[in-house]
Amino acid sequence: MKPGILFAVPREFHDLIFPADALRKIEAVCNLIAAPIPVEPDAEFLRAHARAADIVVSGWGTQAIDAPVLAAAPALKLVAHAAGSVKPMMSEEAWRRGVRVTGAAQAIAMGVAEFCLGLMLTASKRVFWMAERVRQGHWSRSDDLFGKPFEIYRQRVGIIGASHVGRRLAELLRPLGCEILIYDPYWSRERIEALGAKKAETLDEIFRECRVVSLNAPTTKETERMIRGSHFALLRDGSLFINTARGILIDQDEMVECLRHGRFVACIDVTVPEPLPIDHPLRRLPNVLITPHVAGAIGENLMRIGEFVAEEIERYVGGRKLLGEVTRDQLGTTA
Repeated sequence: MKPGILFAVPREFHDLIFPADALRKIEAVCNLIAAPIPVEPDAEFLRAHARAADIVVSGWGTQAIDAPVLAAAPALKLVAHAAGSVKPMMSEEAWRRGVRVTGAAQAIAMGVAEFCLGLMLTASKRVFWMAERVRQGHWSRSDDLFGKPFEIYRQRVGIIGASHVGRRLAELLRPLGCEILIYDPYWSRERIEALGAKKAETLDEIFRECRVVSLNAPTTKETERMIRGSHFALLRDGSLFINTARGILIDQDEMVECLRHGRFVACIDVTVPEPLPIDHPLRRLPNVLITPHVAGAIGENLMRIGEFVAEEIERYVGGRKLLGEVTRDQLGTTA
């Protein structure tokens, strides 16, 4: 008998995340519980429709699987989270009852890694800054835009965090002949070398040795404000720093002070807070490119989430290993 599945993904995301082929895959192995696609998948929605659900598909904004929801969903065995971090979904009661959870972080990571690579290829050559000069009436290459422009080819690139994004980024960089250093205290030298990279023992080593540094670590108690002004001071002139992880991982005030000197450029997709106040100095620094938290799941990349969730559900029903499963023990080192 096919397991029952309930879609509890907000209406604004449902059709963007789940293309028709992904839905067909799910419906081939599950019985779809008849329920409206909710504007807001709150506790009332889950309590009303989850009684026959073996699987709940959740997303951004879905009510956590807490004790009242569990009481209304006696058959629930798996939460398939069509979003990033699974932490908002799982309560202590859910873990105790043995509900499993799988998330789509690695599907989102593909788009984030591609975004990082795109920034590396363009910001290293100062494309954004040269384009602004052209807009102002200039028409010449400039070798004095916050250090000399350079190519990514054969550069030493530092990746902070052997996360889904960090690993995918390393894979994308290999064809460019880059020497890749990865800093992640939870990964052994052997595991990092298996990625075709070198293990950096300290953050200082990453900032001192690499012309490009990409921050791709998860947000945990240990990583909050781990990047300080002393690290940025180690960057050579003309370097490139990218943050697509979370703003809280950086001491933002200290970063601003280092950026004021104009020695390097920074591409920042995440800040504290979001959005920044209109008069925040990061908005005014000429060597900073700020984007509004768009590195990951927007546009067509959202479909990767739905495709991954569909494949995870196929694996679950078929009794195979879930590629995105997160266990309770992993919560301390995951986003």
